[in-house]
Amino acid sequence: MSHENVAMGGTETRKSLIRVWLAVSAVWVAFWLLTATTVFAAATTRNPFVEEFGTFSAIVLTPPLALLAIGIFARLLVEAFSRRSHAGRFPAA
Repeated sequence: MSHENVAMGGTETRKSLIRVWLAVSAVWVAFWLLTATTVFAAATTRNPFVEEFGTFSAIVLTPPLALLAIGIFARLLVEAFSRRSHAGRFPAA
C-alpha cells in the first residue's frame, strides 16, 4: 500500500468522524432544546430560562465539545504513534 492511499484513507476517516460528531452533537442539542422548551413553557409563574441560562448552556454545550476534544486528542495520539512506527520502515530516498 502506498503512502498516498494511506493518506487518502486517513482523510476519509477524518471526514467520517467529523460527520458522526456533527450528527451526534446536533441530536444532543436538539434534544436539550426540546426539553428546555417543554419545561420552560410549563413554568408560567416566572421566567426560569433567564435564571438558569448558565447551567442550561453548560449542559447543552459541554458534552459535544468534550467529545470533540477527546476525538482530536485520540487522532493526535494515533498519528504520533503511526509516525513513530513508520519512521524506521521506510528508508529515505
